[in-house]
Amino acid sequence: MGTVTLLPTAAVDRICHDEQMTVWSGDFVGALSLHGFLRELEYHEVCELHDIVAREIRSIIRMALDHPEARTVMKV
Repeated sequence: MGTVTLLPTAAVDRICHDEQMTVWSGDFVGALSLHGFLRELEYHEVCELHDIVAREIRSIIRMALDHPEARTVMKV
Protein backbone atom coordinates (compact mmCIF):
# COMPACT_ATOMS: atom_id res chain seq x y z
CA MET A 1 0.00 0.00 0.00
CA GLY A 2 1.23 3.49 -0.80
CA THR A 3 1.81 6.35 1.60
CA VAL A 4 -0.29 9.50 1.32
CA THR A 5 1.01 12.69 2.85
CA LEU A 6 -1.70 15.34 3.00
CA LEU A 7 0.04 18.37 4.50
CA PRO A 8 2.64 20.26 2.44
CA THR A 9 4.91 20.76 5.45
CA ALA A 10 4.96 17.03 6.18
CA ALA A 11 5.62 16.28 2.52
CA VAL A 12 8.52 18.75 2.41
CA ASP A 13 9.99 17.17 5.55
CA ARG A 14 9.80 13.72 3.93
CA ILE A 15 11.17 14.83 0.56
CA CYS A 16 13.83 17.33 1.67
CA HIS A 17 15.73 15.33 4.28
CA ASP A 18 19.39 16.25 4.81
CA GLU A 19 20.87 13.52 2.62
CA GLN A 20 18.61 14.42 -0.30
CA MET A 21 19.41 18.12 0.07
CA THR A 22 23.14 17.31 0.01
CA VAL A 23 22.66 15.50 -3.30
CA TRP A 24 20.46 18.17 -4.89
CA SER A 25 22.51 21.15 -3.73
CA GLY A 26 25.69 19.32 -4.83
CA ASP A 27 24.20 18.71 -8.27
CA PHE A 28 23.16 22.34 -8.61
CA VAL A 29 26.44 23.83 -7.37
CA GLY A 30 28.37 21.31 -9.49
CA ALA A 31 26.49 22.38 -12.61
CA LEU A 32 27.24 26.05 -11.87
CA SER A 33 30.88 25.19 -11.35
CA LEU A 34 31.16 23.17 -14.56
CA HIS A 35 29.78 26.12 -16.49
CA GLY A 36 32.32 28.49 -14.97
CA PHE A 37 30.01 30.52 -12.72
CA LEU A 38 31.95 29.85 -9.50
CA ARG A 39 35.50 30.71 -10.57
CA GLU A 40 36.05 33.45 -8.01
CA LEU A 41 34.61 31.72 -4.95
CA GLU A 42 36.78 30.45 -2.13
CA TYR A 43 36.18 27.07 -0.49
CA HIS A 44 34.23 28.45 2.49
CA GLU A 45 32.02 30.43 0.12
CA VAL A 46 31.22 27.30 -1.87
CA CYS A 47 30.26 25.54 1.38
CA GLU A 48 27.96 28.43 2.24
CA LEU A 49 26.52 28.31 -1.28
CA HIS A 50 25.54 24.66 -0.74
CA ASP A 51 23.55 25.69 2.35
CA ILE A 52 21.88 28.57 0.49
CA VAL A 53 20.95 26.35 -2.47
CA ALA A 54 19.54 23.66 -0.16
CA ARG A 55 17.44 26.26 1.69
CA GLU A 56 16.09 27.65 -1.59
CA ILE A 57 15.29 24.19 -2.98
CA ARG A 58 13.31 23.44 0.20
CA SER A 59 11.48 26.75 -0.19
CA ILE A 60 10.61 26.06 -3.83
CA ILE A 61 9.35 22.55 -3.02
CA ARG A 62 7.32 23.91 -0.09
CA MET A 63 5.70 26.53 -2.36
CA ALA A 64 5.02 23.93 -5.05
CA LEU A 65 3.39 21.50 -2.64
CA ASP A 66 1.37 24.29 -1.03
CA HIS A 67 0.06 25.38 -4.44
CA PRO A 68 -3.71 24.91 -4.84
CA GLU A 69 -3.15 22.47 -7.71
CA ALA A 70 -1.05 20.16 -5.50
CA ARG A 71 -3.66 18.36 -3.44
CA THR A 72 -1.69 15.36 -2.21
CA VAL A 73 1.64 13.70 -2.63
CA MET A 74 1.33 9.98 -3.15
CA LYS A 75 3.94 7.25 -3.18
CA VAL A 76 2.70 4.12 -4.89
